[in-house]
Amino acid sequence: MDVAITGAAGYFGQKIISLMEKDDFYNRIIGISRREWRHGFKKLEYHRMDVRSKDIKNIFEGVDAIIHLAFVVSPIHNQKEMYDIDINGTKNVIRAGAEAGVKKFVITSSTMVYGAWEDNPEWLKEEDETRGHPTYYYNKHKIMVEKIAKEMLGKELVILRPCLVVGQHVKHFYVDLLNMPFLPLVDGRNPRMQFVHEDDVARAYDIVLKKNAKGIFNIVGEGVIRWKELIEMAGKHAIKMPSWLIKSMLKIAWKLHATKFPPEIIDFVTYEWVASGEKAKHELGFIPQYSSKETVESYLNARQRNYF
Repeated sequence: MDVAITGAAGYFGQKIISLMEKDDFYNRIIGISRREWRHGFKKLEYHRMDVRSKDIKNIFEGVDAIIHLAFVVSPIHNQKEMYDIDINGTKNVIRAGAEAGVKKFVITSSTMVYGAWEDNPEWLKEEDETRGHPTYYYNKHKIMVEKIAKEMLGKELVILRPCLVVGQHVKHFYVDLLNMPFLPLVDGRNPRMQFVHEDDVARAYDIVLKKNAKGIFNIVGEGVIRWKELIEMAGKHAIKMPSWLIKSMLKIAWKLHATKFPPEIIDFVTYEWVASGEKAKHELGFIPQYSSKETVESYLNARQRNYF
């Protein structure tokens, strides 16, 4: 199989490529990212290109499948630019791939599309409403990406919804939270949280391509971990804080460009948004090798060994 991967130079992309490099099932890997990247992969043909480029169609010629990873994960203050990359970039990739004759598309979403709400069920399932967040760009854009993919491709696609991905190579502002000296128990709450290991995420992409799967799948680690336990595992201090205070502080800091943490993330450590992995287990045979707790432990151990 010949596979094209957008956002190939990111941590998801590198993990997926590393797995495909060792597997004879994959003949050719086409990587696309905006950044300059020197790599050692033998199968990889790397193109430094923006997903919004009109020339991307030429790169997709002869490709069997596209894995679309390119997305703004850590927020920037330029909302127009984020929208253009996330939404218009997705439209361009799907349109160009379809015109090039690509038959299979794997779109990357997130369990964040369900939103963090007080009345969420104990386990969110793929058929549950994607309520997202009223102001947070990440949720809104992921929901829009899913809608665009369904409208443009119909049922001939796979949408993967990983929960928070953690691992040795992961670099995003959510794991950077664990570098803070103290973290809030918002309104004294201690919600359940879940994590999935970067290696398990790479395996999920491999599985859906080999099984020729279709549909939407939550990709999550086994079990959950409480927010307070996570804080203590990281060697930090948990402090009870009222939501109005912490949100006000973050709003001011965000407007002043004094923090990389948008105020909306407070909701995601206040309310639960825990997703079920049963569909992926039964329909794909995807069984994570790491539990949520083991995923966090592997990240913290790697950090102690100065891997990053």
